[in-house]
Amino acid sequence: MLLGRAVAIYPICLLFARSDLRVTDRHQRALLWGGLRGALALALALGLPPELPRRSEIISVSFAVVAFSVFVQGLTMPPLLRSIGEIPQERQTDAKEGRRDPRG
Repeated sequence: MLLGRAVAIYPICLLFARSDLRVTDRHQRALLWGGLRGALALALALGLPPELPRRSEIISVSFAVVAFSVFVQGLTMPPLLRSIGEIPQERQTDAKEGRRDPRG
């Protein structure tokens, strides 16, 4: 999944590298990790004809991929965005007390 997404994102972003539409390296990393959460794969699997052999296995595997994407990649998005500077770092005292920084 990630390899396919990288093959799609990096060359396309390279086409715009010298234009006003340039996508920064930080944003490219966020695009790579974010993705669509397997929505297309699940939609295609659910659209398979019911008489197709192993249809239920295909749907199960697709659902597993979507679940992995949502839970693993989705829950790691905020730390990734903090590490590349897209959202501000939480102050230690605020994070421990469960409060958000009023500046961001």
